[in-house]
Amino acid sequence: MESAGRDLVERARCKDAQAFAALIRLHERVALSVAFGVMGDATAAGDVVQDAFVRAWDRLNDLREPERFATWLCGIVRNLAVDYLRRRKPAESLGDHKSPVAEKWTHDPLTELDQRERCQGIHAAVMSLDEISRPVVVLRYYEGMASREIAHLLELTPAAVDMRLSRARKQLRLLLDDLDISRRKPIENSAKD
Repeated sequence: MESAGRDLVERARCKDAQAFAALIRLHERVALSVAFGVMGDATAAGDVVQDAFVRAWDRLNDLREPERFATWLCGIVRNLAVDYLRRRKPAESLGDHKSPVAEKWTHDPLTELDQRERCQGIHAAVMSLDEISRPVVVLRYYEGMASREIAHLLELTPAAVDMRLSRARKQLRLLLDDLDISRRKPIENSAKD
């Protein structure tokens, strides 16, 4: 896989558009996860990833180690996402904050509302994490990547990834426990009426 990726990078450096398209297909999902982890908005993350691929195409000759293309690309994505957030006005919203988690809706309006609130609560909890922990959590739990893979992409050590995940799980557990407690009380009260 690594040698195939290196070959694609070398071909893309010679302006082989098909080779670069193959690199996009290989790395697009991870790039989107990194952008979403920083930004929390799937639409804006998609825009940033497109910009990142254009920038990578333009600067491919700056990449010293072709086998590190994924790490290099994720760095571009992360930097563009942070720049995007800095440029946007503080009051400006990033849209409706759709999570990449697949949502399964039922036809029961109360169940659907409960699922939607839970999804929004999870999204808000993930977005409350710091800008390094968010992409780590998104890559682990939305993409199913191992610590070693995440470490490679985000230029961290596997131990640092595990530490971030441990801290993030604790923080998310507290935030989501609070969400469940605050959601249960009105339901329990309404059930007694």
